[in-house]
Amino acid sequence: MNTSRLLFALAVLFASSVAPVQPLRAADPAKQPLEVTLVATIQYSTHDFYTHTPDHAGPDFQGITRIFPGQSVELVVLAKNYAVNAAGRAALLYDLDITYPGGRTQQAGKDLKLSVGPAPDASLLAYASQTATYSTDPGDPLGNYAFTVTVHDRAAGKTVLRKTVTVQVVPYVEPSLPPVFNPGNWMTSYYLDPSPALALPALFRIATLLPKNNTDAWPPVLGFYEEVLKANPWLAPVFLERLKNANETDRTLLLFILGYAWRHDPTFADLSKGPWPDVDTGELNDPMQIDLLWGRFFATGAFAPLDRITSALHMHRYLGALDKLKATTPTATAPTPEVMKELVLKSAQWSLGRNARAHPLVRRYCEWILAQKNPDLTFNDLLAAIFPEPAAAPASTAPAPSEKPLVTFPRPTSP
Repeated sequence: MNTSRLLFALAVLFASSVAPVQPLRAADPAKQPLEVTLVATIQYSTHDFYTHTPDHAGPDFQGITRIFPGQSVELVVLAKNYAVNAAGRAALLYDLDITYPGGRTQQAGKDLKLSVGPAPDASLLAYASQTATYSTDPGDPLGNYAFTVTVHDRAAGKTVLRKTVTVQVVPYVEPSLPPVFNPGNWMTSYYLDPSPALALPALFRIATLLPKNNTDAWPPVLGFYEEVLKANPWLAPVFLERLKNANETDRTLLLFILGYAWRHDPTFADLSKGPWPDVDTGELNDPMQIDLLWGRFFATGAFAPLDRITSALHMHRYLGALDKLKATTPTATAPTPEVMKELVLKSAQWSLGRNARAHPLVRRYCEWILAQKNPDLTFNDLLAAIFPEPAAAPASTAPAPSEKPLVTFPRPTSP
């Protein structure tokens, strides 16, 4: 293993891994021993789930026990019933050891921070953890990789607990889609339980449901696959291998998806069917950008695409631009830039409201944004107006069955 493949990143975590999120309460270690949870997950936006929601209650962690060569797994350590010293400080650290197939063991990290520093409310446990992310390198063996954390409660003056999770690295074989497979539901709820192994067969199913020659229907899919491929570089050779023997229809589809996802790579730039609008810088100026951003959100559950969508509400100075154009130039055949910005704002409003009803995480991100008290008061009013009804209980983030997701897949009316 190349040790550069083992990375550490600071993350603030506030939730259990396998159950609906509940506040974790500190206790007297003499009466209630420390409890540690170690989760191996391929949800890579868990940090956002808890740092950008007002109640620190995001989706549950989904643990995994199997990955493919080159696939990253995030190792998240959670704890409760920790000790606090007389100064009101916690000092919870952990070591990380890896046991490889064949039995060789390596210490991959020492004195990593689990919860260190002031505990302003000793009845609640807040995490400021260093989280390890691991993936195999070419040539690393298949088999079981055991990750063991040894937790040291320095405030209690002792090493208190060891936890191990085992992840099996297996060769990738393209799976068949489940007998009952709804590509719209799979795509819009992907961030709750990622399944990148299905990415390639799901793409071909999606293609059968979208209008063949209508590129306006594809931006959510393009944004989605851009993020899936970015988070899973091990999928690149899978897609390219399929490309070698693809028929003309499948080849066109694969080049379209890869051309967008890898549009900054000169090898694929001329295949992207672009130019596509930039969604990362400047003011949004095309409703297509909103669709691309929703695709990114559904793939990751990350805060950044949602924050970017809400940024369109700052363009309230363009409200009324369409009515003004109709009044002053009734024969106009193309929208002005001001009209396009108004259309972007209204697209953001509509899609935020619809997806907030289907996805509690969308609403919680928006509530967190409102809690920051943006100095643009009109922005705050527009965002708050999207959520007139009380917030739903935070226990589940599954889309409501009665709600249609933003992304739908209409069948073509003719072949």
